[in-house]
Amino acid sequence: MRYLGLHGARINFAIALALLAGVTHAQPVRWEPDFRFPGTFFPAFAISSAGRDAKGPSETPSAYGYLGSGSFGIKVLDAPAGARLKVQVEIPEIGVTGELETQASGDGKPRLLVPRLSWSQAKLAAITQPLSTDAVFRVYVDGTQAGEERRPVRIRAANDAPLRACRTTDQCADYAPFMAAFVNENHPAIDGILRAALDIPAMPVKAWTGTQSSPDEVLKQVWAIWYLFQRNKVTYSSITTVSDTRSDLQSQTVRPLSQTLRTAQANCIDGTAVFASVLRKIGIEPIIVLVPGHAFLGFYTDAQRTRPAFLETTMLNDARNPFHQQGPTKTGVALAKMFGTDTRMNQSWQSFVEALNVGQQAYAQAAPNFGKQPGYMFVPVVKARESGILPLPL
Repeated sequence: MRYLGLHGARINFAIALALLAGVTHAQPVRWEPDFRFPGTFFPAFAISSAGRDAKGPSETPSAYGYLGSGSFGIKVLDAPAGARLKVQVEIPEIGVTGELETQASGDGKPRLLVPRLSWSQAKLAAITQPLSTDAVFRVYVDGTQAGEERRPVRIRAANDAPLRACRTTDQCADYAPFMAAFVNENHPAIDGILRAALDIPAMPVKAWTGTQSSPDEVLKQVWAIWYLFQRNKVTYSSITTVSDTRSDLQSQTVRPLSQTLRTAQANCIDGTAVFASVLRKIGIEPIIVLVPGHAFLGFYTDAQRTRPAFLETTMLNDARNPFHQQGPTKTGVALAKMFGTDTRMNQSWQSFVEALNVGQQAYAQAAPNFGKQPGYMFVPVVKARESGILPLPL
């Protein structure tokens, strides 16, 4: 009897091992890695979109997860109905990780799972040069790993912004609203700009009231910033640096605000971002207007945001700038303080009005194409903020 009992114990042990092996063996699942931007990761998008999924994961008939902010996902093509799925994404080189758990759908249709990514903002913002590395994708079914794949990924510099990405020739997404991320109304240098403008001798603007005042007063406040930049001989050009011209991925390099202020040089998109940052700080809502190969500034002159004006910032330091050839002199500053007036201000105002007219003409020409043609985008920064697009700490 003892022998039979021992034999039975051995049989039961063998059965237990078989059952355990069955438990740890993953059920079959077909899946593939998915990139929001083909083979590319944009730190600028990751940082600025972090607020878009503040309420948690969202769901559509074909996708689940952090659809507003996720840069990577895993497309589950076929999984056992009701199985517990866990997907992981990782870029070890820059410390980016993401994980999402859910239940496999019962209809058997493909489903995109997009985890929320975790990362260090300081580390992503410090990426100043693009680099190549691997992204790692893993799938678990009922607690057991069902596969791992590595895919090459290009990490962009923190000041590279996606504009348009295409999965197929007929399936493209426009990311131009994320240009609003380069508008940083919280940048500490802006307070110094505002003080410097009010301290200019004979400056008629005495306080920043935003759109609480009349549209004419709003224009004067914008001109005060214009005049300060003219005095400081900030140089603008219409040339933009396109960081990628692939047919499936278009992006734009934007000089960080701190660098633009330090060097006093900017292209059209850099200058638009700087102006927009300053205006938003004083309560004037800016607009970024993008047309193919160019960008210019818009802003609302009323609190209801029904009366926009447009400004061609590249005209700032052309021949119409009264300081184009020579900056402020000690004698000129002394006379302005003494008499409370400065003829160069009148010249500056005329150049500002001309830039407004050129901006208005450019807007009128572009307006029929907004939302209809690639490369044309009207981006009120307040709308971008309301959608969860945050300013970049650059």
